[in-house]
Amino acid sequence: MQGSGKMRGNLVRNGIIISVACLVSFWGGIKLSPVLPEGSERAASNAQSRFHTMDRFVISVPGEQFQHYVQLELAIKSSTDGFEELLVEAEPLVQNSLMRLFTGKTYQQLSQLSDLDSLQNEVKLALTATFVENDYAMDFEDVLFTRLVVQ
Repeated sequence: MQGSGKMRGNLVRNGIIISVACLVSFWGGIKLSPVLPEGSERAASNAQSRFHTMDRFVISVPGEQFQHYVQLELAIKSSTDGFEELLVEAEPLVQNSLMRLFTGKTYQQLSQLSDLDSLQNEVKLALTATFVENDYAMDFEDVLFTRLVVQ
């Protein structure tokens, strides 16, 4: 009979562990899901994500003795309907946002960059904030650098 009690205890313990794991997983999913501005609607779940490649962009950045340049090419991933047209229309906002972000960096920071994901995330956050400030309903899923040259 003791074996039966031990088995029941294991079942209860395993059930509690699985329940807690499910709750933590659900809570983590809620915390990590993007927050959309009011009035914007998330594209239907069957919408396919697409990439839009932005034009090459050159930004000057300060160095210790000389001015340096960053050549940046990036692609933006989104499943928002008509996002390509939105990006073309808002290109001046995108360029300005990138200029503000990169001119705040130094040549030394960019030339010794070891965490590209962090910089890509900074760009994504900057673009998201710019689009929200200017009432563009756009869900940026990812921002990928296709070329980054620091000279």
